[in-house]
Amino acid sequence: MITPQESLFGAIKYFQTRFTGRPKLVNLEITKLCNAKCDFCDYWQTRHEERIYDYRPVIKLINPLVVVITGGEPMLRKDLPDIVRQVKESSYFIFTSMVTKGDLLTVDKAKELYDAGINQIAISLDFPGKTHDTYRGVPGLWDHLSELLPVLGKRFPKGKVTLNTIIMEDNIDSIPELAAKAREWGIGISFSSYSVMKTNNETHFVHPKELERVKNLVAELIRLRKTWKGTILSTEYYLKEIPRYFETGGIPGCTAGISHIQVTPSGHLKRCSEMPITTHYSEYSPKLYEETKCTACWYACRGETQTPASIRRALEYMGVWV
Repeated sequence: MITPQESLFGAIKYFQTRFTGRPKLVNLEITKLCNAKCDFCDYWQTRHEERIYDYRPVIKLINPLVVVITGGEPMLRKDLPDIVRQVKESSYFIFTSMVTKGDLLTVDKAKELYDAGINQIAISLDFPGKTHDTYRGVPGLWDHLSELLPVLGKRFPKGKVTLNTIIMEDNIDSIPELAAKAREWGIGISFSSYSVMKTNNETHFVHPKELERVKNLVAELIRLRKTWKGTILSTEYYLKEIPRYFETGGIPGCTAGISHIQVTPSGHLKRCSEMPITTHYSEYSPKLYEETKCTACWYACRGETQTPASIRRALEYMGVWV
């Protein structure tokens, strides 16, 4: 996925961010517009928004290790390849990925993004089969992805395409099947944990009576991670904390605003996607935020930034399985 030289630059940048106190991760939200209708997100209700079109000043000022381009649905931005180029031009090394539900993705569009410099495309997939269509409110989505992803897996190097799956009460039994699908398609898969913070929808949060199933699932994912090298990209550190999160409703030690930060489509900053805007990006400094007391999520963007520092972790954080 990245060359040996890029791995070296990435490791240097990893420790540089720790030394300077800059975020390892920027979630670059380039739009809130979305053509899905997920009941655990309200972004699809957005009709108008203020946007910026040159992200180089933002990224140069914050200077993170990783930029994840998100939405809404980022592929609704017609200038998406140019945004990728802007990010890559902003530092000697920035691992750049994008999260999309994938309905607008094609082989040609994927190639255009890779040619622009993107390192990884992550496709949100929470269920095998047409149940996924229902949850996302996009008819035909599963059929499209099940045809497209095997082609992308063969066309592009391993690690360039991944699945991004939210673990919730509804899909606990489907997770191993999704991991097997990822392996079959020649792509990776990483996990995040459902949170009620965005819409206060508790329907999908894991009920205490299901906790044993979650513990068994995590044990299986860790086993598969070791067996299917390069398929399950989530770290053991992150996976092992998932049962505690669902059991207690939160994990302490969040470093939102410090290890990771959110940039809105208008160029404003938030500690994370679920917290309010605090200032414009032009006011950013590494000392902008003090430690947060919030414990209410175990999103991957949060949990994966809390792992202990090491060369191995630097490579894992950039999607290199070691």
